[in-house]
Amino acid sequence: MNAESNGNRTMIAVQLPEDLDEKFSNDSKTEKAKTQKVLDFLDSVNRKHTLDQVGLERIHRATSKIKETYPDAKVALGFKHYTLEEPNTTTLDKLENFVPENQGMFLTNDILTDFGTNTVLTTWLVRDGYGFNADVQKIDFEGYTGYFIDKHLYLIDADITKDAIAAIVDKYETDGNFNPENVVLFGYSFVWTMTEDLKMNLARLKDTEKNLRINFDVRY
Repeated sequence: MNAESNGNRTMIAVQLPEDLDEKFSNDSKTEKAKTQKVLDFLDSVNRKHTLDQVGLERIHRATSKIKETYPDAKVALGFKHYTLEEPNTTTLDKLENFVPENQGMFLTNDILTDFGTNTVLTTWLVRDGYGFNADVQKIDFEGYTGYFIDKHLYLIDADITKDAIAAIVDKYETDGNFNPENVVLFGYSFVWTMTEDLKMNLARLKDTEKNLRINFDVRY
């Protein structure tokens, strides 16, 4: 439909994580033959034996067909694949035992490693109304990566430096297209001293030409 009308419709497909090997083991004799065909198909395209992989392969093939049928169409034909997973017990223990006031000058946790930067960023983008297809800009602040979109600047990774903080302030002051009103921090990645340093430096922006008042949102 998008190729025909140059539209931008999007969709979300949700699939239970069905293990087809397990299904085959529990199938009746009649059903085993059907499931075996699916397993053979997945083997032929080097995919794992889970039901979502069937859907992914179908999307790839449909995309190729659309490109052949509508060679001049300028529409987005890609997709993103997400999986939902329960945090393990160790991660939950880390979250439960974490006390921000005890961070001092050094981080003593690896909670971000358990989740991954992309998981945290995607969660926040959806929460803040940008959706799964948000066009996020990665910005290098003296070796530290920030994620900018519209009214939000997301700072997720650990080990932010004073040079990076200075680069963020400079970006606000010199780039007319960079005016995020909300700076969102992944609390587990920031020691108190760096959080306060960032707040203090960005607070100065209210006295500049831009007259910005930055809202700090530390999320855990």
